[in-house]
Amino acid sequence: MSSFPSAPTVVLHLGAHKTATTHLQHSLIAHRIDLWQRGIRTMMPPHLRGGGQSLEALFDLPINRTVTGHAPNPAEVRVKLIGQAKRFVVSEENLLGVLQTREGRIRLPLYPRARQRLAMLIPVLSPDQGVDLCFAIRDPAGFLNSAYGQVMMGGHVVAPDEFKAQQPLGDVDWVDVVRRLRATPGVNRLTVWRYEDYIPLFPQICERLLGDCGIPIAPLPDAVHGGLSCAAVANVLAAGPDGDLNPVAARQAWPVGPGNPTYNAFAAEEVALSRAFYATQVDEIAAMDGVDLLRQ
Repeated sequence: MSSFPSAPTVVLHLGAHKTATTHLQHSLIAHRIDLWQRGIRTMMPPHLRGGGQSLEALFDLPINRTVTGHAPNPAEVRVKLIGQAKRFVVSEENLLGVLQTREGRIRLPLYPRARQRLAMLIPVLSPDQGVDLCFAIRDPAGFLNSAYGQVMMGGHVVAPDEFKAQQPLGDVDWVDVVRRLRATPGVNRLTVWRYEDYIPLFPQICERLLGDCGIPIAPLPDAVHGGLSCAAVANVLAAGPDGDLNPVAARQAWPVGPGNPTYNAFAAEEVALSRAFYATQVDEIAAMDGVDLLRQ
């Protein structure tokens, strides 16, 4: 590879969870070698999870679950991660923290330590130039519907009404999250898009992540992680938390498809309220200084 500048552009794609993040990651992984040959190095969850390969583990940050106290030389870690690349792109939603607790509840407010976590990472990952951030948001009802499926797939069989009582729609506050991300020291450009616009905006999203990479990148044609269907949820709930039907098997037995839609825990009135609340949040985010909201 030819030589590239020693101070690369660093871009962090932070999710959020449940916003087609995995689909985007898999779409980019398919081009990883071509991008690397053009001076763009990408790192995704398959490269960062397990075996002490997360950024917080490699830099031995205080947020690392198994802090060693060995204090590695950040410059040496950066060389191993980035090499001679001119652009370093990390897509990992867990950089902000995990979405749910071990008990199967969604952490609200969302990503409560996002700013603190980034404030530890940015000075060691890109001390001279800071980082660009990319972040997707989603209608609260759709977000919680998807999160409900994740909770169920994790082995926590909980009734929809109980789940909704634990995670109120109004607590899915993207304005708060974006404001905290924007206020983090070392953040340069913050790009936000709506999950609902993901496919139409895919070329613009790739440009924000990869710059002018010179490679035509298309989104994968199919979903990477399918949700739970109405029939799957109904059968799991009928079996109960101690039943012999787990959600993983139910998803396989009753996949989403024609005549078997994705499960929706919210009534029409709740969906309408969520959309109105979301529209207000989107407008407020669009008006923030230093935030670039991509639109169709």
